[in-house]
Amino acid sequence: MFSGFVIGTLTAVVILAFYPRALGHTSVIDPLALALQIYAFGASFALGSLGTALMGRVD
Repeated sequence: MFSGFVIGTLTAVVILAFYPRALGHTSVIDPLALALQIYAFGASFALGSLGTALMGRVD
């Protein structure tokens, strides 16, 4: 799950670096909003990573 969270965090940071308006930021980036967006991306990717690991498990 940690690796999925890291991938989600990197995704949010890359989107913020190249196109901050896609995340709703204008000229000023609100730190709380950014933290919540990073958490949202990270949690989604972490659960996706967990689900992929569980489905790919070989018995």
